[in-house]
Amino acid sequence: MNERKVERVEDMRVFQIFYQLALEIEKATRSFGADFRWLRGQVLRSSESVCSNMTEGFYSQYSTEYLQALYRCRREARETVLHLRYARDTGNLSDTVFTQFELQSEDGLQQLSGLLASIDRKIQDRGKAKPGAPLVKETESEYLQPINHQP
Repeated sequence: MNERKVERVEDMRVFQIFYQLALEIEKATRSFGADFRWLRGQVLRSSESVCSNMTEGFYSQYSTEYLQALYRCRREARETVLHLRYARDTGNLSDTVFTQFELQSEDGLQQLSGLLASIDRKIQDRGKAKPGAPLVKETESEYLQPINHQP
């Protein structure tokens, strides 16, 4: 397998996925009505923020800063999907376009998850994590647990 060295954030597949998605979202949301300008603004900001945070983290001095920037990317990507879902549910975005964007987001989030795991491993292997610091790990099963509302 011929792997090339990543010298710029733009060389990363995960960046390319989210950058292309942000461009497509910009085009698809131009037709939002005046009542939904706020939604267009929200989805544009969150989708662009994924790439901005990735760039900021990529060029940071420390791996831990990069890791934190990537966690922000993940949050912004998930926020973007929520805005897109709202746009679909209010009739501003078709089911077809929403599904396409959701699939692109999932592809990007999978790439991002692998990158997060890789950087996390490097931090642990190199001993750069704070001693005794708990690692933040999320699993789907944590979100699927029923909430107990008993006092």
